[in-house]
Amino acid sequence: MSRLWFTADLHLGHGNIIKYCQRPFLSPEERKRARMNPRGLWKVSPATVARHDEALLDAINERVGEEDILWVLGDFSLAPLEQARTYRERIRCRHVNLVRGNHDLASYDALFERVLDQGMIKHQGKKIWLNHYPMRSWDKAFHAAWHLYGHVHGRLREEDAANPRLLTRDVGVDTCDFRPLSFEEIADYMAPREAAFRAWRNSLEGDRGEE
Repeated sequence: MSRLWFTADLHLGHGNIIKYCQRPFLSPEERKRARMNPRGLWKVSPATVARHDEALLDAINERVGEEDILWVLGDFSLAPLEQARTYRERIRCRHVNLVRGNHDLASYDALFERVLDQGMIKHQGKKIWLNHYPMRSWDKAFHAAWHLYGHVHGRLREEDAANPRLLTRDVGVDTCDFRPLSFEEIADYMAPREAAFRAWRNSLEGDRGEE
């Protein structure tokens, strides 16, 4: 039986994101420079970019099966189409879908089985709203649909944690140990949040209007 997986913000081939986010693929010297000036004009080495790309692709291939379904919630790469194609071809999963991010070229559509700007999917009875960008209200939010997003590279972790009934999850690699998350892992994360959500909704004393 195929499994469902989610990831975002791979930024394959994008050296600047490695230093901006201080991803753990920098050389010791680059790490030192990134701590001091992550937005400086200096560039990470091609070896670091290759190490980064290899690690993220390996993490996908180690977890996601050939017949599984993988959703990439934006920013797959920042490379020209042919380079992006080589990245896609290195992923063994046959069923890779894309939710367009701000760095994805329109020509990337040809690389993926299914492409959305945003939208709802359903898996094992659960509705899941997918968008590259974080939202605070989405279709069927009042009816316990989840919302998965990327884009912010972990900057909303504290805000999400502070609102335990918010059924959202940043699935970007910066928040997920640089690997995809399975539907089951997300369900485990959502379970206590769904309990808090139900308690909140029950407290509304019969209000059935859309939030």
